Amino acid sequence: MRRFTYPAVQRAAAEYVLHGKTIVEPYIALEDPSSTECKQYVDDQNALFENYLADRSETRKVLFEKISQLQDYPRHSTVGKRHDKFYFYHNSGLQNQSVYMRSNSISGDAPEVFLDPNTLSADGTTALKSASWNDSETLWAYSVSEKGSDWQTIYVRDAQRLTDLADKIDWVKFSGIAWLRDVGFFYTRYPALAEGQEKGAETDTAQDAAVYFHRIGTSQSDDVFIVNEPEHRTWSLGAEVTDSNRHLIVTLHDGCETKNLMWVADLPEEGPVAGTPLKFEKIINEFVGDYSYLGNDGDNFYLSTTKNAPKKKIVNFNIRTLEETDIVAERASVLSFASLVKDTIIVAYLEDVKDVVYLLPLSNPTEQLKLPLPIGTVEAISCHRKKPLVSIKITSFLLPGRSYTFDIADPLTTLAVFKDDVSAGFDPNMFETKQVFYTSNDGTKIPMFILHRAGLTLDGSSPLLVYGYGGFNISLTPGFSPSRIVFLNDMNGVIAIPNIRGGGEYGQEWHDGGRRANKQNCFTDFIAAIKFLQGEGYGSPSTTAIMGGSNGGLLVAAVTNQAPELLASVVCQVGVLDMYKFHKFTIGHAWRSDYGDPDVAEDFAVLEKYSPIHNIVPGTKYPAVVVVTGDHDDRVVPLHSHKYVATMQHANPELGGPFLSRIEVAAGHGAGKPTSKRIQEAADTYAFLAKSLDVKSFA
Repeated sequence: MRRFTYPAVQRAAAEYVLHGKTIVEPYIALEDPSSTECKQYVDDQNALFENYLADRSETRKVLFEKISQLQDYPRHSTVGKRHDKFYFYHNSGLQNQSVYMRSNSISGDAPEVFLDPNTLSADGTTALKSASWNDSETLWAYSVSEKGSDWQTIYVRDAQRLTDLADKIDWVKFSGIAWLRDVGFFYTRYPALAEGQEKGAETDTAQDAAVYFHRIGTSQSDDVFIVNEPEHRTWSLGAEVTDSNRHLIVTLHDGCETKNLMWVADLPEEGPVAGTPLKFEKIINEFVGDYSYLGNDGDNFYLSTTKNAPKKKIVNFNIRTLEETDIVAERASVLSFASLVKDTIIVAYLEDVKDVVYLLPLSNPTEQLKLPLPIGTVEAISCHRKKPLVSIKITSFLLPGRSYTFDIADPLTTLAVFKDDVSAGFDPNMFETKQVFYTSNDGTKIPMFILHRAGLTLDGSSPLLVYGYGGFNISLTPGFSPSRIVFLNDMNGVIAIPNIRGGGEYGQEWHDGGRRANKQNCFTDFIAAIKFLQGEGYGSPSTTAIMGGSNGGLLVAAVTNQAPELLASVVCQVGVLDMYKFHKFTIGHAWRSDYGDPDVAEDFAVLEKYSPIHNIVPGTKYPAVVVVTGDHDDRVVPLHSHKYVATMQHANPELGGPFLSRIEVAAGHGAGKPTSKRIQEAADTYAFLAKSLDVKSFA
């Protein structure tokens, strides 16, 4: 008998028709975050979650302390030289946001604060998003978001006075900051919300993106409109200025499709002015590949592209003749990073889900120099076409982070450690990591990382946490996580990360193998991973949990529906769970590239087979589920999570479960979330796992 009952959630008699089928929509009130019903739902569900963990208060406390201890170590970004100083981000350990610092020395010693985002809000929920220097490196434009929202506001900081100018740019979203000399910068904005709407709490479709130019010292109302695409209102636009300041590049994307258009306009020295439109040459005006600008010499643009190269190559593209010549041919591994420094191309290749960095002379790119770096993931590379300094940061499952610097003219001699991030109390020798390859149902070999304590007995009794994503050409590469270390060490657990299809681990073909009509391959690959792990003694159905966020939330919810007998616990974070209506809210329309369009009958026929909300079967014993979301998530709006949990609770009030929600207040999709909230969420999540997997004690 259950020790608690689910809160009452009003069910409406709402329905709609899609492709001749009547779809019931009992929880339509939960789609409006401002409704009384939705606010009550949030309060009730959070109270229920607290009630469930009431007898695990000590567990939550211990987990919070242990994760905090491992998180409490100095962390540094890569470093870059601006004017006569060296700039980098630094977090002393438990600061909610990293601080932008500068030093007179490349060692980073005796730094001073340039901007501390922690001073911008009392609760640490204001986060830096984008930043860019003007040509003379006297002004730094930066954008911030509040409460995890995708909305950004741009400010400009005087590097000498350490104060902000009066310039303030609002209604910015999904935007970089592209300076034109010292005159001003280009950015992407969206229409302002209606009066009274709160940023981050809206569900309206994000459309009508436009590029504008802001001239320093003027009001945003005077900003110059540059370009939009009124015939394709949901397309996204990005702006970039070439190294020479002669050209503006605008890239256009239809959703998250890994192909884009590229338009180029000549720029006047004084910058754009109202009433004199820029003339764009649509140099790439068909969706034939993903094109990214690396640099240029005159009219010769160096671009990375997937055109006729699903793992990417680098080409010389003449913007006048439109001739395209290969410089760096496609290789067997995915080109995960490319940039141009002086006359050297820096590239990183993802070789079986591990980054390897090479330097290639632009004059003869068939020659290459492999940098002697640790095995792991390139977290960041900081460089500039006109500057010799390069900085690279590497991380891995057992390497918190190590930043390097070198001079592009003599990389091997000058390669040196800038900062080594060391977590006190963490001993990498206590753990084992391995990569295995297992076989999915159709014979495809899938790579998977496995982590556990050294010497673990594989008898099926260990708590097993399987984490996945599988979408949008995104690769799950090795990275350090204090909360995972606590799960491994203190819960004596096993963590497995299968690199299922839909991701970018092996290029566009791997992505295509797990999207649209092939989306079921993601779920099948993930289920095959669970079966492999259980068969090898890493866990058993009674000790197995799965976790995923965003598209990974869709993954674990669909797998819960399709293979509940393999699972004891599920953590679904900010998941896309209503596959019939996802495209109707905020930026959801962009995901049609991976999921298909519910308004197209052929695509709907695929979606209806796995849409998590619509494939919950009453009378089925599902594992314990907690759905984690934020009330200001304007990427994957919380209505997905709300309707899914309400449906689960209604369908099986006395069987399986429990089915719970943890709804963070003043939080968004995850980017920029303050450290304190991240630690508390991790502690709560792993306390839920400890209870649902019946972990008795901690080491």
